[in-house]
Order: sequence, then structure tokens, then C-alpha cells
Amino acid sequence: DSQKVHVMHELSKDNPWRLVVTYDDTRAKEIFDDFSYFEPNTWLYPARDLLFFQADIHGNLLIRQRMRVIRALLEQEEVTVVTSIDGCMDFLMPLEKIRSRLLHFKSDSVIDLDQLKEELVELGYERTGQVELPGQFSVRGGIIDIYPLTEDNPWRIELWDDEVDSIRSFDAESQRSLENVDEITIYPAAEKMDGEDMVSFLDYFPEEKTLVFLDELNHLAENGEGVEEEYRQSR
Repeated sequence: DSQKVHVMHELSKDNPWRLVVTYDDTRAKEIFDDFSYFEPNTWLYPARDLLFFQADIHGNLLIRQRMRVIRALLEQEEVTVVTSIDGCMDFLMPLEKIRSRLLHFKSDSVIDLDQLKEELVELGYERTGQVELPGQFSVRGGIIDIYPLTEDNPWRIELWDDEVDSIRSFDAESQRSLENVDEITIYPAAEKMDGEDMVSFLDYFPEEKTLVFLDELNHLAENGEGVEEEYRQSR
């Protein structure tokens, strides 16, 4: 097992995108840890519970991890993703549809506050009095605080009338500013679970530039059939 990742890395040197599918999340974490030594731009895509996802106390953390993978797929030229068979068994919004929903702001952008509030709610953000956790936003006069799932720290947008005067990151606990930024992109804070033209996670990876590795085929089939049967019985 210790040599599998080395072999995968050597075989995929000519492929900018790599996808490793294994049989469960524990094994996926092991492969992710090993692959990270060879390829820094490696991401772990966790599976969500197909039956109890909405009630899962770890749901927000899972969405945060998954959304960071989606950001890497949309922004990076070269990427390695490790997931389990469960992670390939739910329906997702196509990457291009996610791209079309992103919000972009620059230091000279003009913002319609009412429209922005509506858009953030549609993207799954919760409005609060003060931003403390990922997935929240607040509006106080001409100050907009947003804590995207894809970022380690929230952003603060200050307006002059309806034009952006400054954008900077800040510490959620102390509320102290950290650094100024010229441009930001806000990703959704929730995964859309319904809609037309839904796809599999495998469809996120174009055939012409992706090499897919399947780890332990017998275990993959067994676990995949187990998840499918559990879901079928629940219906």
C-alpha cells in the first residue's frame, strides 16, 4: 500500500488532472496524506451521507471541504483529488452552472445592497448580526461582512455610496483587519440538491486530461452496492 501512491504519481505525470477513487473515507484520507507529499495541490473530497445529510452535524464542514475542491477544479490548471466511492454516488450541479452563480467583486465594483442580500441567501448564506462562522454574512450600514466556506478568514467590504471603497480580510474573533485584497470571488455556501441536468462527480473531470485510479476494485464494488442498497431500502 505504501508504494501505490508513488506509482500513481509517476504514471500520471503527463495528466494535469488526477482522480483517485477508493472504497471508504478512512482509506481516502490515507491516500490523500501520502499523495500530498508528492503533489502539494492535492484535495480530499469527502462523501456526504445520502440519507441523513440534512441532519448531519458535520454537514457544514463537509460542504466546506467539498466546495474547496470545486474551487480548485474551477481555478487550478493542475489538480489531484482523492475521494471514496460514496463521493461519486450523488447528483451535483454541473461545474459550469456553479461557475455562473459565483459572485465577483473588485475594489471599484458597484454593489446593489438589496440585490446582494438576496443573492447571498440564494447561495446558502445565513444573515447574522455579526459574522462568526463560515457560511454567514452581515450588513451594517455600508459595511458587508461575508465568511465564504472556501476561505480561512471572512471578508469585509466597505462601500462609499454604492461603490466598493475597500475589501479586506479580518479575524472573526478579534474583528481586526488582516490584509487588503483587490478582488474576491464568493462561492456558494450550500450544495443545490435538486434541479435539472444534474451530474456525477466523475463528470467534473474531462476525459482528455484526467487519469482515474480505482483502488481495490472488489472493495469498491462491495461498498458501492452497499450504499446503493441502503438508499434503495430507505425509499
